[in-house]
Amino acid sequence: MVPRDADEAESARNDAGLEPRIVVAGCGGAGCNVVSQVYEKGFPGIETLAVNTDAGALERTRADVRVLLAQGVSVDGNPLLAQFAAEACRDLLASATAADIVFVVCGLGGGTGTGAAPVLADAARQAGAHTVGIAILPFSIEGRGTSAEEGVARLREACDSVVVLENDRLLQLGAELTLRQAFAFMDKVVLTILEGVLEHLSSELLTTVADEVETVAREMQSEPEGLPVQVATPVIEAFTEFEPVAFDATGFIGLR
Repeated sequence: MVPRDADEAESARNDAGLEPRIVVAGCGGAGCNVVSQVYEKGFPGIETLAVNTDAGALERTRADVRVLLAQGVSVDGNPLLAQFAAEACRDLLASATAADIVFVVCGLGGGTGTGAAPVLADAARQAGAHTVGIAILPFSIEGRGTSAEEGVARLREACDSVVVLENDRLLQLGAELTLRQAFAFMDKVVLTILEGVLEHLSSELLTTVADEVETVAREMQSEPEGLPVQVATPVIEAFTEFEPVAFDATGFIGLR
């Protein structure tokens, strides 16, 4: 596939009255879990891609396209092995992410997300897509912080824009929050970011990802079984060290 200029391609689609093609790609367990939810919601105009090194987990993932890396080889949580496996499938990954905007969703600190997600993002960007990484950092108690930070650094090099969510921020909600509720909340934040992109691609207003996160937090407060009111604070703080990702009616504006 011949790389193309993302801005020129998207401008041409806009001139032709076409909606931008958007792919949500999940890499590893956490990313594929989000992709399954995106697939189930059936967002109009969004295609889903699941990439994993775990054949069993990938089989359970619901997505338009599924790519198994390292077939017959156990990655066993090793980011370097996952990176090599992704590099071996770079052409396939580029073909699967041929789009105008590609979201690469992953959890960092483990093997597949940390090692393969940056390769997936780089393949998408070289194929001409505006690439946005959405990374979820592990809890500090898991002892995977160094690997996660290395993954963030590589992801930022491979993407046009990166959004980072920190699981540690959820600890501020109190001990009553179960691990399952914490992960479900993070999944909902990611889904809201995606919904915001779809909404504002056809809106004259400019917004930021932090605004969208605050919106979903407030919506959750009003739900019968929603999380406590403090949900807005830890999540928004997770964005303070990163520039906002913004989008408007004519396309996507990413700040690295």
